[in-house]
Amino acid sequence: MTFIVKEDDRLLIAPDLTNSQHAQTREGQRGISKKQVMLTYKYGRVIHARRATYYVIGKKEIERYGSIEPDLKAMNGIQLVVSSNGTVLTAFRNKDLRKIRPFKHSHKHLH
Repeated sequence: MTFIVKEDDRLLIAPDLTNSQHAQTREGQRGISKKQVMLTYKYGRVIHARRATYYVIGKKEIERYGSIEPDLKAMNGIQLVVSSNGTVLTAFRNKDLRKIRPFKHSHKHLH
């Protein structure tokens, strides 16, 4: 399923992005529209962690691309988890980006 969003007189298409059934359910539950998913994919920061690719809209992306796409201002914290074949696995909102790449756990020595 190719992502196609029609808005007023514009047609937004992302042919290399598909949506899993789980992602569709979560987007509906969390109030994330298809347009927001496409904008996150287009303008979001790419982070490779935990065997997946995260597309994240944070403060930096809003400052950088907010004048080009004003809808980004209401999207702070939207994150997409995308598999290697381009399928959106899930979508959620979390402004804390440190949770994506947690620090390495220190080993406790039993002495």
